[in-house]
Amino acid sequence: MYDQDAIRAADFKDYSPHTQESLSCWNPDCIGFSLIEYILCNICENERPGAVLVFMTGWDDISCLKEKLLTHTVLGDPNRVLLLTCHGSMASSEQVLFCTLMTNL
Repeated sequence: MYDQDAIRAADFKDYSPHTQESLSCWNPDCIGFSLIEYILCNICENERPGAVLVFMTGWDDISCLKEKLLTHTVLGDPNRVLLLTCHGSMASSEQVLFCTLMTNL
């Protein structure tokens, strides 16, 4: 678990006031799906084609985020985005398929 005291004691003086405020409010125990959605959308619209890995804390978070992303006009468009989920509890054959697909991108 992330040490909340370390976050409070961190020196953010070299960052903009807006960034300082955002970092001071950050809670590592609460995943911001909207932030992840925003960042992924920004990557899709402004960066060259490629792959992005998003590491989540467990299957429930993975499933909830996937459901949210599938409803997004850009991220849920299968012509633009291939959205794959992977977790240690998946069958080995599914994990191999995931790794094969990632290698071929």
